[in-house]
Amino acid sequence: MTSTFVGIDAGYENRWEAEKIALELHDTVLTTARTVVVHEVESHYAMSFLLPVPPSDAVVNSLVEQGFGVAVRSASSGRLAGPDALRAGASTAAEAHQYRREGRALRFQGQRSLRGRHGVSDILAFTAIEAVLPRGTHTVDTRGNLTPFFQDGKLVLVID
Repeated sequence: MTSTFVGIDAGYENRWEAEKIALELHDTVLTTARTVVVHEVESHYAMSFLLPVPPSDAVVNSLVEQGFGVAVRSASSGRLAGPDALRAGASTAAEAHQYRREGRALRFQGQRSLRGRHGVSDILAFTAIEAVLPRGTHTVDTRGNLTPFFQDGKLVLVID
């Protein structure tokens, strides 16, 4: 199965605002996204989505009409759309997600099963999270909201 990475940029200066819009887009337009990530791009925030299939032209056009810069990346093709000033940020976000360089995951596979206290071995076995820091942590109280991030090609959860 191929994957498609969609980067979206509207120049949000506030991470909270970018996260809110990313979740709204996931709930309404990009509902098949397996992973939703917010990235710091230069001096603002952009978002990216991992989709099982490329979005339709209608979806891309709708995003552009809303003022977003859009980048669609897959193994075989790429596409940029929207305002020139936002295309680069959208492309950077999609690439950062594709290569798992950086970004904060708001939605990821297995997330819905994480309520309450869980053993690290279960988190690693049943979710997209690939590492939990600090090493030696045995259990995690999810408090209903975990936001792992990409680091060194892995989705990492840091426990405070």
